[in-house]
Amino acid sequence: MSWVTDKEQLQAEVKQIDSSVRLTTKNGRFWHFLAWCLFLLSFGKFKREDFLTGFATTLGNVQAYPESWSTSDVRRVMIHESRHSWQARMCGLGIHPMVGVPVMGLLYLLLPLPVGLAFFRFWFELDACRTSWRHALVNGLETPDMIRSRATNSAKRLASPAYLWTVWKSFAEAQFAKEAEKVITKQVGK
Repeated sequence: MSWVTDKEQLQAEVKQIDSSVRLTTKNGRFWHFLAWCLFLLSFGKFKREDFLTGFATTLGNVQAYPESWSTSDVRRVMIHESRHSWQARMCGLGIHPMVGVPVMGLLYLLLPLPVGLAFFRFWFELDACRTSWRHALVNGLETPDMIRSRATNSAKRLASPAYLWTVWKSFAEAQFAKEAEKVITKQVGK
């Protein structure tokens, strides 16, 4: 069953994290336009359908999820995506996530290079992952081994066409593994 049936409940839950966040589906023309852009920028390696059905996307305070996702799918990613809203807010001097979108967009997409050396994109994603790992461990939602697995998968994804080859794979895997261990040690001592 689609998360849209529980949208009001999920919206109330996400408001507990960040009162400015608004949930939406990836059904509109804007999201289809972004899917085309990513398809073209990845030289056809990142399929439009993958962006529209397999990834959550946050722009400022707007979190967009595939309509086909379940309520538990959205809950699983909501902390990560809310951290991106917080990052945008900080890029906007703490005013509102939408104020920070131009600065965060510049950092996320272009600096220092859009492909291979996109260290700001890498840092934004790593920071959001650390936040979601902490939340999962503190709330007993995942084990340390689950966090390690998520870290490996996230690193591989960041070094793939899905994120326009943010950084090289070995660097991403080493950094994500190191940060996952730090979070695990701090939260559970193992």
